[in-house]
Amino acid sequence: MDSTVQQCIVYEADSWNSLSEAIEKILQNKPIGWVSFEQMYAIVYKCVCSGSAEKMHGDLLELCSKHLDEVEQTLREKKTAHYQNHDDDSVSFVLSFRDALELYLNAVPQITPIFGFMNKFFVEMRLQTTLQNELLDLFRVRVANKHIDTLMNSVRDLLSRPFAVDPSVLLGLFVRLHSLGHGDYALAYPDLFARYIPCVLPPMQESDLERHVTETKLMQDQMRVVQLSESATTMRGFKRRGDDESYGPSAGVGATAVQAGTPQLYN
Repeated sequence: MDSTVQQCIVYEADSWNSLSEAIEKILQNKPIGWVSFEQMYAIVYKCVCSGSAEKMHGDLLELCSKHLDEVEQTLREKKTAHYQNHDDDSVSFVLSFRDALELYLNAVPQITPIFGFMNKFFVEMRLQTTLQNELLDLFRVRVANKHIDTLMNSVRDLLSRPFAVDPSVLLGLFVRLHSLGHGDYALAYPDLFARYIPCVLPPMQESDLERHVTETKLMQDQMRVVQLSESATTMRGFKRRGDDESYGPSAGVGATAVQAGTPQLYN
C-alpha cells in the first residue's frame, strides 16, 4: 500500500476522529472530559510531522464552517419568526447574536493552542496568516456579514427605547464587532458605532455643535422619562402606610395616648 494512502487512513481513523469530537464540544461550550490538551497537541504534532498538516487544516476549517452555518441558520429562523409574528421587540435577536458571537470568541482561544504546531509550521509559513485570523474571518463571512443589517436595525429600535437592554451589553457587542470587522462595520454604520467606539467619526466641526446639542437634549429627555416611569412604578409597589390599619395615623395617635395615660379619640 502506498505510504501516503496509509498515512491518510491512519489520520482519518486515529487522529481526526478524536480531534473533531473535542473541537465540536469546544464550539458548543461543552466539557471535553475524556481527552487532555496534551493528548490533542500530541496528535496534531504527529500529523504535521507525517505530512498531514494541509488536510488537517482543511478539515478544521470545514468543521468550524459547518458549525457556523448552523449558527447562521438558527439566527435566520429567529429573524423569520420575528417578522412572521409581527413582534417589534428586537431584544431577543440582539441577545441571540451576542451570545453566538461570544461563544465563538471564547472557543477560538481554546482551539488555536491545540493546533499551535500546525499554525506555526503550516499556516504562518505557507499561508502567511494565522489560524486565529482564519477562524475569526469564518464568523465574519458566514454569520456577521449575513445578519449585520438586521442586527443594526434591531439596535436602532432598542436605542429608541432606553434601557430595553443593559448598555453594557451593547457596548460589549460593538467592541467585538468593531474588532471582528476590522473597522468595516463602523464605516457602514458610523452613527451607531460612534456611540461605543472612540474616534469612529471625524472630528466635530463648529457646524455640528447644534446637532450635537439637540441629540444630547433628546437623550436626556428620554432618560428623564424612563426615570420618572421607574419611580412611579416603584412607588406603586409600596403600600401606603396610612392605608393599613396597623400603621394608620389614628393607630399611632392611639398608641401614644395609651402610653401617656390620656383617653383615646375615636371618630
